[in-house]
Amino acid sequence: MTDVSNTTPINDDTSKKDMKKFERWRKSLQYLTGLGMNETERKAFRDQIDIELAEYQCQQCERWKTNLIKNNPPVRFMMDELKKIGREMSSEDFQCMPCDETRSGGFSPEDGILLCQNRLGTKTRQEHTMVHEMVHMYDHHKFKVNWSNLRHHACSEIRAASLSGDCNWSSEIQRGFYTFTKQHQACVKRRAILSVAQNPNCKDKAEAERAVSSVFESCFADTRPFDEIY
Repeated sequence: MTDVSNTTPINDDTSKKDMKKFERWRKSLQYLTGLGMNETERKAFRDQIDIELAEYQCQQCERWKTNLIKNNPPVRFMMDELKKIGREMSSEDFQCMPCDETRSGGFSPEDGILLCQNRLGTKTRQEHTMVHEMVHMYDHHKFKVNWSNLRHHACSEIRAASLSGDCNWSSEIQRGFYTFTKQHQACVKRRAILSVAQNPNCKDKAEAERAVSSVFESCFADTRPFDEIY
């Protein structure tokens, strides 16, 4: 006879979690093989995966944001410098949201900084994006940038790409660029042109190239508020 007094009770919560994992595994197998799942069920499963992925990406973006604001030297430095010119920032100034594939972040004078949660695969990428957009915010408040003026926009894009870490060697390698001479400058110019070309007032890529070229030397040399490119 079994001594029921010494048996370990079944944890209902654990059992439910295990069943949920098994059910998810079963549906995943059905989805991959196409067996036992009709098109309506397949669409519902895809939609559920998309929802769960978006929730995970948002949570991860928020965790990284909190940690970077608290502990990351370049992010902390930019927040301190913005405070000096009268633009004190908080966590609420950074909004994690899904974006299309054309951007990883954005700056709006009215709404603050956008962090594209589905485009930030690493914490380092998110750090660079936060610093990049904070350079735009710094320029907006320090230099009164007119964002409809392509030369103004180009100057801020040059500075943001150069100062944020966007164009460090490891980032360029991951993008497939292996230039050994003036790699940093080439990256800054390329990324600035791509950004200016998206300005509603820019007619085409050729106009963006002209705007970037016209201000490149002076704006690349301007590392404020940093002492140098880090």
